[in-house]
Amino acid sequence: MRWLALPLLAALATPAALHAQTAPATYWVQFTGKGHTPYSLAQPEAYLGPRALERRARQHIPIDSLDLPVDPAYIAQLHAAVQMQVLNVSKWLNAVTIRSTDTLGLDSLGLLPFVHVVKLTQDGRGRPTAMANKFPQERATYQQLYGWSLRQIEMMNGHLLQQVGNALGQGMLIGVLDAGFLDADILPGLASLRARNGIVLASDLVDHGADVFRAHYHGRSVLSVMAGEVPGKLAGTAPLANYALVRTENAATEYIVEEDNWVSGAELCDSIGCDVLNTSLGYTTFDDSTQNHTYADLNGHTARMSIAAGIAAKKGMIPVNSAGNSGALPWHYISVPADAFDILAVGAVDADRMVANFSSRGPSADGRVKPDVAAMGLHTIGLDGGGWNTGPINGTSFASPLVAGLSACLWQLHQDRTAHEVMAAIRASASIHDSPNDDIGYGIPDFWRAHLLLGGRDITGLSAPTALGVMPVPFTNFLDIEVYAGTANTMDLRICDMLGKQVWGTCTGLEPETYARVRIQDDLLNRIRPGAYVITVQVGDSRITRHIVKAE
Repeated sequence: MRWLALPLLAALATPAALHAQTAPATYWVQFTGKGHTPYSLAQPEAYLGPRALERRARQHIPIDSLDLPVDPAYIAQLHAAVQMQVLNVSKWLNAVTIRSTDTLGLDSLGLLPFVHVVKLTQDGRGRPTAMANKFPQERATYQQLYGWSLRQIEMMNGHLLQQVGNALGQGMLIGVLDAGFLDADILPGLASLRARNGIVLASDLVDHGADVFRAHYHGRSVLSVMAGEVPGKLAGTAPLANYALVRTENAATEYIVEEDNWVSGAELCDSIGCDVLNTSLGYTTFDDSTQNHTYADLNGHTARMSIAAGIAAKKGMIPVNSAGNSGALPWHYISVPADAFDILAVGAVDADRMVANFSSRGPSADGRVKPDVAAMGLHTIGLDGGGWNTGPINGTSFASPLVAGLSACLWQLHQDRTAHEVMAAIRASASIHDSPNDDIGYGIPDFWRAHLLLGGRDITGLSAPTALGVMPVPFTNFLDIEVYAGTANTMDLRICDMLGKQVWGTCTGLEPETYARVRIQDDLLNRIRPGAYVITVQVGDSRITRHIVKAE
């Protein structure tokens, strides 16, 4: 995949460069301040929606100057100085993205007292970058798998999380910022999402007024991993959440303006009250090589997109971003904005929990753990490039929405917690939290463990095989065994009557280094007569013995 990335602070456009521009080009114009804005911190309802205000209040996040819109007088004076079209506006970074061919007017912008900087973000030459190469599915390095989506969810114990209170994302709003959502308005794999009016916003910030459902397929495949439903084949990680679909990426070319589009898209998602953001995009190099990012830029506070992703987290959202697909290339590092502070950057593993060779590696340039976590990105099940079939799709693009959807389900169960607390629990639950590495960061998250942690039960320090509990008591036709596997790959169980005679026994497999609730349900267990018994659970060197009762 030609991953999307760049150093966000490119060189200031010089008058000579501006004069040479004859075709429509785009520019980033940043202002000096907001001192004369007509908006007030005391009246935030003028620029923030009810969900956004409620999210801030719930997490005790104050309204500050970043929330204030760009001063409209500044934009009006730009219009007076240059013939232009305003494409997008960023209140967080106090800037606008404009398109213009008025080279004389552009030369004058730097003389305006309220203009801080002007940068060329896309020239007008329109280099043809093949869309088919912009989002290639990474070549599988293992035998191709085709099967149910259970594996990608159970790997993170998402199936346990979703059983608790039927946590499927109800009441949560997820913003998806991507390259387009081709045919998401007609494909049967997303029919259930449409039937409940789960798409609350569809906005194109690349071609304003265009139809995001006629743009690129990439965002639709990403969306399907969270919201798709194909009986017997695909179950999304947050199938009952609502979604805001925002196109920020132009798949036909690669310019830094796409990062600026994303900044405006994140602000739009914030203003309507999104809880979680998923971005399966990343930027390192561009069609204009002067805009390219360097590894030194990956420090969380150089690229505008990374700065904005960090602000999104400060505003009380959970930003989730794919790490990138450059792991097997000379540039093998993460891409912008995966370097941002306080977000969840997601790498890719295969069905055997092994890192995918294409998954971009960390750390960030300033030495922070990146990626933060990893999920199944090789042979992830979702809607394929055509959209009419369900099958394996590859890339960190599809690991990210697995985490984003389950993050929404987790937060749904703990709405008294802040976004930072939820993200911290996700990191703490991951498989190698105590010894993170540059391949998968803190490891594969365990959302059930994160749920227990947020609920006040901390089992994240377990390292050796541990039998934790047996439920329910009394039982009827099944037992759930709570266990941390550690290095063990099997668990032995036996039930004896009160005289010590064994009446039932079994051995079941475990996945090492995971927490699990293993449901035991078979005919022999059903045939045990009602009464009092003793069950022994053995995993590794850990053994527990419990009194249980078989109900009538």
